[in-house]
Amino acid sequence: MNNYFMETHHHEWLLANRLGSYALGTGNLINQRKYHGLLIASDKAFNRRHLVAGMEERIEWRGEFFHLDSNNYSNCIYPEGFMHLVKPWLRPYPAFLYSGLPHQDEILVLKEIMMDECSNTTLVKYTNLGQHKIHFELHPKFTMCIHHDLNPHGSMDYEHFETSIDKQDEACRFAAKRGSNGIEVHGYISKGDVIQNRYVYYNVYYPWEVMSGYAGIGDQISLFQATFDLSVGHSEYILFSDQAIENPGKLIAQIEKRYAVLPRAADFPDPSMISHGILENLDYQDNILFKRSQYMQNLEFALTDFVTNDDVVAGYPFYGAWGRDTMVVLNALLRNPQYQDVIERTLSKYSRNIRNGLIPNMLPESGREANYDSIDATLWYLIILWKYGKCKQNKTYWLEVIHLSEQIISALVENNDPNYSLREDGLIELSPTFAHGTWMDVRLDGKAVTPRWGAPVEINALWYNALCSYEAMIAEYNKLVNKSIEVKKEYLKLKDKVKQSFTKYYVDNYLADRLEGEKPILEIRPNAIIAVSLPWPVVDQDQMRKVLETAFAELYTFYGIRTLSPKDARFRKKYYGSQRDRDMAYHNGSAWAWLLGPFCGLYIKVYQKEKSKAELAKALSDFVATLRNGFMRGHIASVAEVWDGDAPHFPKGAPAQAWSVAALYNIESYIDSLGVEL
Repeated sequence: MNNYFMETHHHEWLLANRLGSYALGTGNLINQRKYHGLLIASDKAFNRRHLVAGMEERIEWRGEFFHLDSNNYSNCIYPEGFMHLVKPWLRPYPAFLYSGLPHQDEILVLKEIMMDECSNTTLVKYTNLGQHKIHFELHPKFTMCIHHDLNPHGSMDYEHFETSIDKQDEACRFAAKRGSNGIEVHGYISKGDVIQNRYVYYNVYYPWEVMSGYAGIGDQISLFQATFDLSVGHSEYILFSDQAIENPGKLIAQIEKRYAVLPRAADFPDPSMISHGILENLDYQDNILFKRSQYMQNLEFALTDFVTNDDVVAGYPFYGAWGRDTMVVLNALLRNPQYQDVIERTLSKYSRNIRNGLIPNMLPESGREANYDSIDATLWYLIILWKYGKCKQNKTYWLEVIHLSEQIISALVENNDPNYSLREDGLIELSPTFAHGTWMDVRLDGKAVTPRWGAPVEINALWYNALCSYEAMIAEYNKLVNKSIEVKKEYLKLKDKVKQSFTKYYVDNYLADRLEGEKPILEIRPNAIIAVSLPWPVVDQDQMRKVLETAFAELYTFYGIRTLSPKDARFRKKYYGSQRDRDMAYHNGSAWAWLLGPFCGLYIKVYQKEKSKAELAKALSDFVATLRNGFMRGHIASVAEVWDGDAPHFPKGAPAQAWSVAALYNIESYIDSLGVEL
């Protein structure tokens, strides 16, 4: 087994577009999840269809054959294409260099995968970097099902599919439609021959699904065989789409242009090096492959993986649009003026979906209805309305969001919802039946795993900041137009009351996680970090410092912030096992990368007046160094949702999570703004 098998086995790449579609796989292209594949197409409501799992790829040279692809089965991996993998690159897009055995410069194939930004189209490109013409035989592997599903054994009967082939000179179009669900796949090959050649890949095995307690065996079907010869230095293009491909030449150029501006790894194969030792110029020592400026370009592009035309996908492959996550990501996008249109469309979209003063916790996705099971999403929303307004500085915008904020605050104050209420001391209190109404929202058997009923600390810090944001909006408007709109006095009084009530939270140099009546429940969780990292402080500077020191000592890891101190008897050190086991660990010890954002934000608030820019940059760099090096060495293409709470910290949950990437991007952008040489 080659050295790269285990290294690449656990690393995942991601491609995405502005529609919420994606392609996902491992560094050795062995599909470990049912979600892995070349094309998973989304509609505007984030209903996704898994279309193409991959391709069987057979190379022939002088009568000898070898495969590039590999399939998992319950008792083996076959064929062993991974043995021919010399090296993968995960950014700026997935690329894989293959060779004969032993690895040699004479037979070298570069496979690159890219995705169109505006249509549900994936491009696969093969380039012959060796020294001989070679022959390809390909069999696309279709799934054509809802992306959360698998095709049961025997369900991929030939008669359930309609196919067509349209040959045009050297190029060829092909298409398939599945009769049972009407799902279509369209393909194009730029130069070669395509014929019908139907057979089924039975019982393909997805071990990561089985490890998580889910069904993990499904069938795939091949409906076509594509063949072509590839001369030295030449490339062949294959497209897969959910729509008919009208102008393939233009589309190929458009897709390649999307990625051409992004930096490649220092050892990425250069076609001009053919016959001049491509293999000997590869990095095998795990060196840094991207300069810092290049890393920042790729990191920003990784953030845009989640940005659609008017929303943010919370994470791939499991999630659609989540209100809370969207607001946190928009906060990071505010740093770049080119995303202002997307930010404004997204904020406007959520304004149209407000119900009883709340924005959706989750928009409709995969047949599920929208839900409003959160308070904090709406409070984040009010803060982002203010932050975006500061960038926009438009009087019409200010008037609109001032009015909108008043409607939301009024609904929260006057609400008749039994799930939450406003206490006499101004704090928002969640009922026991709504104990899941924060970001720690997992339920088992209808009950919250991490109960947050009472007055949660970060909810009320967000509440205070939302009221401050409303006041600041009016101040900005008055300054812009030299007029005077008055803040509603009852909201000013409420804001002051909430601030005063925060004295109840501070216990033993930390903030209680929630109040049950007047009783502080002291649990060392990251919610205190969130509370004191927000724009308007709820405690004094010395108390902020004590919270930071405790959080660093008990919650910080190189990959994120733990959700519970290891000193707590309920701490779960591993996110592993069945859905129930994982749910128990999700907010009871697992480290979340997105929390590095508020953690570093708190560090800045505490030390920005005490430390030099160089000292600040050094400290913040140390906090994110492991994730940064993962990108710069080519180990990771995104940032996972959660990590094990105890060493060794393995990535878990969604392999690409929007607010995880947003946190890293925000921190790195701040470091750059300090103007310090790292």
